[in-house]
Amino acid sequence: MRRLLFCPFLAVAALSFVGKLDLCAQTAKAKAAAVTPRYDPPDQPFRMAPMPQSTRSIVVPLATNLHLAFDTALLRTHTVWSGRGLALLGPQYGLPKSPFISTNDGTVLWTMPPVFPWAVGKRPDEPAREMPKGARFFAVNTWPWPTALLLELPTAEPFRVRETPLAFGNSHVVRHFEFLGKRDSELWFLAHAEIGVEVTTKADARTVLKRGQTTLSVSVESDCQATLLVEDKPVRREVERATEAGAEKGHPKDIIEGRETRVWVRIPTASGSGSAVAVSTQLGDLPAPANLLATAIKLAASDAPRPRAVLPSDPLRRPSSASTPYFKAESFSLPKAANLLITGMDFLPNGDLAVCTWNGEVWFIEKAQGPAHEAKYRRFARGLGEPMGLVARDNKLFVGTKLALIQLTLTDNGQEAKWFAFLNQSWGYTGSYNAFSYGPVFDKAGNFILANAGHSGRWDAPYMGWGIRISPDGAKLDAICSGFREPNGIGTFGPDRDVFVSENQGQWMAACKLNHVAPGKLYGHPSAWPAPQEEYGKHTRFDPPAVWFPYKLARSTTGICEITDDRFGPFKGQLMVGDFQNAIVTRVQLEKVNGEYQGAVWPFLKQFQSGVNRLAYGPDGKLYVGGCQAPISWKAVAPLDFALERISYTGRLPFEVKEVHALRDGFELTFTQPVEEKAAANPDSYDVTQYGYKYHAKYGSPEFDHDGKENAATVIKIAAATVSPDKLKVRLKLEGWKTGYVTMVRSLDVKNAAGDSLVNDTFWYTLNQLPK
Repeated sequence: MRRLLFCPFLAVAALSFVGKLDLCAQTAKAKAAAVTPRYDPPDQPFRMAPMPQSTRSIVVPLATNLHLAFDTALLRTHTVWSGRGLALLGPQYGLPKSPFISTNDGTVLWTMPPVFPWAVGKRPDEPAREMPKGARFFAVNTWPWPTALLLELPTAEPFRVRETPLAFGNSHVVRHFEFLGKRDSELWFLAHAEIGVEVTTKADARTVLKRGQTTLSVSVESDCQATLLVEDKPVRREVERATEAGAEKGHPKDIIEGRETRVWVRIPTASGSGSAVAVSTQLGDLPAPANLLATAIKLAASDAPRPRAVLPSDPLRRPSSASTPYFKAESFSLPKAANLLITGMDFLPNGDLAVCTWNGEVWFIEKAQGPAHEAKYRRFARGLGEPMGLVARDNKLFVGTKLALIQLTLTDNGQEAKWFAFLNQSWGYTGSYNAFSYGPVFDKAGNFILANAGHSGRWDAPYMGWGIRISPDGAKLDAICSGFREPNGIGTFGPDRDVFVSENQGQWMAACKLNHVAPGKLYGHPSAWPAPQEEYGKHTRFDPPAVWFPYKLARSTTGICEITDDRFGPFKGQLMVGDFQNAIVTRVQLEKVNGEYQGAVWPFLKQFQSGVNRLAYGPDGKLYVGGCQAPISWKAVAPLDFALERISYTGRLPFEVKEVHALRDGFELTFTQPVEEKAAANPDSYDVTQYGYKYHAKYGSPEFDHDGKENAATVIKIAAATVSPDKLKVRLKLEGWKTGYVTMVRSLDVKNAAGDSLVNDTFWYTLNQLPK
């Protein structure tokens, strides 16, 4: 740990120990000089991003050159600065993976220590270091114009505070608090805390602090007789700084000690709702503005509309290359200005397509089921923390972000979202580039299911690497199964809405795979609490996936969707699974054997315009394929940074192995068309091999045969091939095969009655069990 000592002439440094000092402390600052950060436009309502002071930061631009950063984990303002806005870093902004944690390069005006600034009833001797039970960050409200923050405090009955930060000048911030409920107990709010300052003025409504060569004035005005109380106490506190390296290894902690001056606001009890308090913090020994509260109330109630963003299709349209004689591919002409790096898709009740993007926005593609070149693009939300999925239900959108599961309410006036409700943020978030939360989807009971990445995680970051269940009201979070590395695809299957995630090859992951989110399963990667700490990174076994994807086919599996009807050809009841790196879509057929899922994968379509990231089966019976890539870090074998394509069945039936079922002595293959019997009944028309993987901490795994030979497969004897009377099925009797291996079946010489070969002659079946 570093030890930081404070004295009065270093008060400005004390102010910014989580501001400028942490930029110096971060090795990221030197790296940041090599890249040019991105900045939000002046009309940005807020931005969720990890900062050194808090990984769960929300930055609110108060004016062009005045910004406030709020910590949703402690309900505190942690930094106020003047100058340019938040420096946005990372691949989602077209920059490298590192540096990733956002910073500010302006002048820090004041900061707050990492403590919970509220107390109910009695003023505490020491502010709480963690958010107490019953308190939570509730929502961001962007309408009326000033962005407001909604908090719930730990009172006997639900009690909310609406906090609206406002700019009264270049170095003057007023926080307007509206108390939405009956107050049976006094409230205390820590308006300011700073080490190494001298109190020069102390009164009920105004306090002035001398900070070296500058001063800071704190004032309060209310309609409920709120007053200030100033105290001075010795403090020794650990302060964690989020850093790039610390996201994986544990963030460094500084020891902060000295005498701390605290300016508390006492808010008396009240029998009714609607009390208002304005807390003014400004540089200089200046009196509070006249009519402070009235001015704050007026500004907080502004009804100025935010600008709308509605864009037409780009007139320069690039035709899709993914078409086949059986499936037609159309490309949407996505406007370049929208930068639609698609990370989530779902259809709205009115038939429009909602997409979320890696850079934190939600767009509605109006008339998405009509002619692709006539679609319009309307921005609905922005500022979100790297959402990786969304789902629509009733009149709401639910978006999974790194910071929280967020609910947006659809508007009927064409305006952007105004209410961002935080349903749950109970999992750990270290600020890591890899710490994505994928989903949500709904299970059969209406719960939200998300899959959190364990890649680059830590045991002390709760629920990372886990599949989690969140109750419909967001109040309860349960762990389901663990062992996820980078589960960049989540979807449901069948009438029971069983949940599956696609997993990426990497450390502890031999190859990409499809996992069933089932209670108690461990799928291989080290996972955080509630997994036992002593087992972290020491596993010698894992539960097998439903499907392994051969590396030659898929290198980074992504979005999942089920084909739920017959409008998409012969594949009803099967899954489509994307692959980012190869820009393809694969086909997966599942079956239950002895109560557990296993199944087969085939190639399906290729040559998409961007890295295939999300899939959605539309109300029109067509498959929508959303893509993105970041050329510096997330690179796909595809020409465009983002794309949306639509796949429809042409009506021409492809000759395929439609499905395969494991038997005790082999496989039963079902074809989409009758086979030519002579060739199909000849065992020499087929090749069957088996291979397995090695479970270890290294990146990926070679393929091993039954004898453990690397980069090899065991040839399986085909004892017989029996064709059914209708010629739609072939039963292969196999000898020498084993469970626990991937079985590759190639049917090169099998033809249909017209002499056509199979469109895809090879499938890979994950043989975990044989039927009992």
